[in-house]
Amino acid sequence: MRPQAIMNHHAKSFSWAARFLSPDARSDAALLYAFARTADDYADEDALGSLQDRLASLADLRSQVLNPVADAPATLASITGRMLRSHEVPRAVLFHFMDSLQADAGPRTIQTQQQLLRFAYGVAGTVGQMMRPVLGAPASADEYAIALGVAMQLTNIARDVVEDAQRGRCYIPAQWGVSARLMAAPNNAHERLQAFAAIERLLTLADDFYAHAHAGIGAIEASNQRAIRLATLLYQSIGHQIVKRGPELFWEGRCSLSTPYKLWLIARMLLAPVRPPRPSGRNVWRSDLAHLADTPGFPV
Repeated sequence: MRPQAIMNHHAKSFSWAARFLSPDARSDAALLYAFARTADDYADEDALGSLQDRLASLADLRSQVLNPVADAPATLASITGRMLRSHEVPRAVLFHFMDSLQADAGPRTIQTQQQLLRFAYGVAGTVGQMMRPVLGAPASADEYAIALGVAMQLTNIARDVVEDAQRGRCYIPAQWGVSARLMAAPNNAHERLQAFAAIERLLTLADDFYAHAHAGIGAIEASNQRAIRLATLLYQSIGHQIVKRGPELFWEGRCSLSTPYKLWLIARMLLAPVRPPRPSGRNVWRSDLAHLADTPGFPV
């Protein structure tokens, strides 16, 4: 499957936003997404083989993307590696992305909010860093690109709580007073309220990161700004829809945005100024991510 087809099939929200990217940025964004999705599937999907086999596949992808050989047969990973090298993406960012996926390939329980944000940076904030030069933004915009990647990952975690639990994973911090069992299948109304309060807390944290990311959209090349505004709007709306549906519907099925609703959001963005997300009053870059300063690839 070609990179654009992979993005259209799996990234239902981002593929809508990507239509507003410049042609070169759209091509590179699709390539990066297809590679990241392939790597993530090896970490997540038991149907792709045993844990040992999937780790071997991740190691092979890691080698190809980090050491793309010019005269070797072209693969998705090697082409992506050459593209990222042309954009001068630091190797440490790629290292940390691949390391984070390998660490996430088996059952996992997150204990603290710091662990949650370290995970979100590793598997998604790094992708924001890789996407930043593709969008024509300077290195000084890394903090906003990371914030958007983290925000989107937190939204994904909130949406996929039940699916993750079926794979032996719980990313909602135990520190918040919840367990994997509770998040996967609350037994009564009281437990549903308790579990849903943790999901709302997660989405409030995501909103803080969306607000920080929005402040950096102006650093993106003008031809690509509208696409990222829309991507932010679509992803954040998933979280808002989760909250709107409430605890009675959350465990009935995965939340997604309908096509008419996406079209309405696009029309709203095109026809009226988009209000920036309301900041939380604290700087998430300094208050929530400061503990990542010693992490490979993290911009200090």
